[in-house]
Amino acid sequence: MDELFFADVHVHPNLKSAYSGYPKPQRNMWEFIDHPVPEGKAARYAYNNSPNVAKYSQTNLYALAEGNVRVPTISLYPLEKGFMDIRNLPKLLTNKKSRIEMMQVVTGNEISSIEYLRDTNDYFKILQFEYNYVSSNQGYSPNKKYHFKLVNSYYSLIDQLSKPNTLAGVLSIEGAHSLFDEAMLSGKLSPTEMKKKMEEHVGIIKSWDVHPFSINLCHHFYNHLAGHSRSFWGLVRKGFLNQNEGLGRGLNGLGIKTMKELLSKNNGPRIHVDIKHMSVKSRKELYNWIRSYNYISNNDKIPIIASHAGVNGFKTMNASIATPDHEKKSKNHVFNRWSINLSDEEIRIIHETGGLIGLMLDKHKLGGEKFHSTIANITDERKLKDEYLKIFLDNVFQIVHAVGHPSAWDIICIGSDLDGGIQHFDFYDKASTFPQLYADLIEYLERTSYQKKLWYGETAETLIRKIMQTNVMNFYEKHF
Repeated sequence: MDELFFADVHVHPNLKSAYSGYPKPQRNMWEFIDHPVPEGKAARYAYNNSPNVAKYSQTNLYALAEGNVRVPTISLYPLEKGFMDIRNLPKLLTNKKSRIEMMQVVTGNEISSIEYLRDTNDYFKILQFEYNYVSSNQGYSPNKKYHFKLVNSYYSLIDQLSKPNTLAGVLSIEGAHSLFDEAMLSGKLSPTEMKKKMEEHVGIIKSWDVHPFSINLCHHFYNHLAGHSRSFWGLVRKGFLNQNEGLGRGLNGLGIKTMKELLSKNNGPRIHVDIKHMSVKSRKELYNWIRSYNYISNNDKIPIIASHAGVNGFKTMNASIATPDHEKKSKNHVFNRWSINLSDEEIRIIHETGGLIGLMLDKHKLGGEKFHSTIANITDERKLKDEYLKIFLDNVFQIVHAVGHPSAWDIICIGSDLDGGIQHFDFYDKASTFPQLYADLIEYLERTSYQKKLWYGETAETLIRKIMQTNVMNFYEKHF
């Protein structure tokens, strides 16, 4: 398509509004939502001292429309129980009300919803609630200017985009814990019964009117399918939330079964597996399986997706995990060196499969301590903005350098993770800023000729348009 618009392969425009009340949400996906200011002292302190985490909706449908982000991939996410198990808290936070208020600070969800999420033991029920909620928000905006529709194929995507002032939403799921119901979480089912239940639930989501295009096999906590990577840092890592169970493990039998059910075309449309949050060991096992499949089934290649990622600058996967993930690992480095990010070896594997790497707009996940110490000392707004543009482009150029071929530019896109509780980039904190981000990236490259050898003769405008639109559209044309 000749028209300029933007695509983002990982956003959460649904979460704040879906959980604005339980059992009935009080808000819709078009509304701008501010997080309520908590009453408790500890929660209010956390609210006032976490300026890098947005306390407002970043991707409500109006923000997407104003930012011309016409193709958002909307991620459904039933909140994991691990977030409710806050440990090592001072006495001030030991009561239930204080803990719920802390969750409200982070998520913006209403207390009634947090209480429900805390008390329920059925992720699959919550997943279906979220799907039905997002489906119910289809239609015209309250001001009748815009129209939002979920799409279930490239054909329906193009059809929606052919109409003016429209948003075409693609669905994804963050975390395969979402496929577990109360019986599966009870620990009482046999392995055979667990596999049967998983088959049934994968079949259900594939039969939705709009099936998910992709799913993250892991998220922050162990889901008894595959090991995850460490994702929390600072005080959260050291004390408040425990990610240790299952950390770094590989795929187990049920995880392999789930992966195969999702990727199969014999039980409905393929749902692609998103590697973000998987441990290096589980990623290796997935890569090996997909590469073997692609070798045998040359006419039905499966691409590898990393929807909201960063690079770590290590040459190999083994080098990524040679040192445990902690704050010192990224000291004196431009990149975040943790193993949740991609090594050069993985970048080449993703490229080999014709996959897609979505770069986050998260300054912590993209930048190491060298970057953070640099921006901490800058007072000039123009220079500060340049550093944010540069760290994004450093991640881009690391991908291009790792592949060593112009086709590397075809696998890069944006998976911002806005409204996902990230530490967003200053200046680009919401979807409505995408036109400015697009213009600023082009202007920076043209002004500085940064890493021009890796442009491979293309113009700055062509390269940034690939990242912010073309690559996603081409990918969906091939695989959706």
